[in-house]
Amino acid sequence: MELCLRHNDPTQTLLMTPDGIVIYQVNTALGQTTTISRFENHPGLMSTGRVSCVVGEVDSSRLRLLDSESPIEIVISDAEETENVDRPWTFHGPDDKPYTWQIMFRSPVLFVSGNASIPLARYRQAKLGIISRSRRAFLEIFPAGINVIDFIVVTFVSYAKHHWLDKPHHESNPSVI
Repeated sequence: MELCLRHNDPTQTLLMTPDGIVIYQVNTALGQTTTISRFENHPGLMSTGRVSCVVGEVDSSRLRLLDSESPIEIVISDAEETENVDRPWTFHGPDDKPYTWQIMFRSPVLFVSGNASIPLARYRQAKLGIISRSRRAFLEIFPAGINVIDFIVVTFVSYAKHHWLDKPHHESNPSVI
C-alpha cells in the first residue's frame, strides 16, 4: 500500500492513496504539537460520507497513539535527539515489541525487531524527474504492516519531526494547509 504525501513535509501534509483519496491529515500547530487524523468512510452520513478521527499526537517530549480504547504514550527523551541523522530510533510499541526507524539507502525504514527484523514500512522521497520519472513522496506500507497503519503513520511523523528532518519545513512553506 502506498500513501502519497500531498506536500513533501511529513509534519504538515495530507497522506492519500495514488487515486487521490485522502486517508490521513497531518497538522503541526504553532506550539509545535502535531496532530494526525484519519479519514474514514461512514455510510450513515449522507452529506460527505467521511469522518475524521484523531489517531495520534506528537509534541517535543512524547508521542501519543489515540486510536485504541486506552491511549498509548511513547516518551521521546532528549538523549535520543542528536546531530547524527543516521542514528536509528528504537522504541516499544503497543504490543511491547521493539520497533526501529532507521535510514537505509537514504530512506527511513520501520522494522519490528525480534529474531529476524521484519520491515513494515519505508518512506520514499519525491523525485523531480530530471533523470528518471518524477514521483511524489510516499510512505510504502509492506504487507507485514497492513494491520498497524495508524501506528506506522504516527511513528513516522514523530521520527521525521524529531530524528530525521533538520527543521520543520512548514515554517518556510506558506502554501501548506
